Amino acid sequence: MALENQYTLTAGEVANLWNSYMGNTMAVGVTSYFIKTATDPDVVEMLHNAVDIADFEVQGVRELLKKYGHPHPQGFSSEDFNFETPALYKDTIIILIKYILSQAAGPIYTVAHSEAVNYDVRQFYLTCSSRTSNFNAQLVELMEKKGLFHPKIHLPIPVSVDKVHKKSYMGGWLAGRRPLNAGEIMHLVTNIRNIEVEREFLTSFVQVNTSKVLIDHFKRGEQLAEKHLKVFQSLLAKDNLPQFPTLENEITDSTDSPFSERMMLYKIAVFASSTIARYGTAISTIMRKDVGVDFSRLMAELSLYGEDTLELMIELGYLDQIPLAKDSD
Repeated sequence: MALENQYTLTAGEVANLWNSYMGNTMAVGVTSYFIKTATDPDVVEMLHNAVDIADFEVQGVRELLKKYGHPHPQGFSSEDFNFETPALYKDTIIILIKYILSQAAGPIYTVAHSEAVNYDVRQFYLTCSSRTSNFNAQLVELMEKKGLFHPKIHLPIPVSVDKVHKKSYMGGWLAGRRPLNAGEIMHLVTNIRNIEVEREFLTSFVQVNTSKVLIDHFKRGEQLAEKHLKVFQSLLAKDNLPQFPTLENEITDSTDSPFSERMMLYKIAVFASSTIARYGTAISTIMRKDVGVDFSRLMAELSLYGEDTLELMIELGYLDQIPLAKDSD
């Protein structure tokens, strides 16, 4: 059997480069809009850094795809944004949006680097991972400065480390029999923050849209997010742990859309996909059966919504086809 041409991209590299291009062309436009509307100098400085990172990654993907003879997807451009519209998001939620996205990007770039075979692709994703890690550190400092990590949940410090002796530690399928452990609390808090940001995006998309089809779809997502938040907050409340604030006041009353329909649908598709991944990670590590059941059923609901989002994108002609394997027929 003849050896394959070593100077080609693997399927994994193509998939990761495509996703990077789509996500970062969107990030350039959305972040540029945020820069136009943000009022806090600290936030504006952070956003300029975010644009620089996203633009670097867009140019890097273009060069790699061109080098290996691949076309790049349509991506997002100035046609998908109206930079002259009034502010739709206030500064606090802008910080939280960037924090959530930087958290999601870190593992993605780590996996893309570990899966890459070609040296230049590996180096590209190594740089992306490093820059994203530094950006996340900047965001953590900014969140601390603005008090956005409150409430912080602190646990009693054990005198010693005990072993688990009873299978009842895992609880029942319908009700837990012990307090939440540190890992379970971590997943609940992370997903509460993530879902709350997603919910406010959906609320804002309903507010600025004129298409009944899209309004109905985004309202459905908004209701789904509210349901997930109630489930997660109630699990914390049962252990007398603090409730996390909602962000309704961080959306202005503007009805002018800064984003194209295509961009809004893609944003929600990405949020759904990343949230499903977070839920999957939670399920794999959570030890209390009832909490795992909650994550599993909510993940199934979100998967259906994500599928319907993709079907809507296909129906409207918004979804580029990623390269396929050779047709065997």
